[in-house]
Amino acid sequence: MNADPKIRVVGKRQPSNYHSGGLKAAEGFLKMVNVLRAGQPFIPHGVYRFKTHEELDIWTMKMLTRPKVAPPK
Repeated sequence: MNADPKIRVVGKRQPSNYHSGGLKAAEGFLKMVNVLRAGQPFIPHGVYRFKTHEELDIWTMKMLTRPKVAPPK
């Protein structure tokens, strides 16, 4: 315990519980998104450099809304 009398703990963070909601509640939605994207990530992996945050926001929106490429026949 800290010996400094000026510092005191007001509360403690509770660990999240997977079964109490949160991820469990969104599980169906996340599965649907995975099926629709055919396992492809929304944002391509890699390192990207942008001059401004606005440029990043435009590129991110473009990546999120791009159509899924159909496999060649």
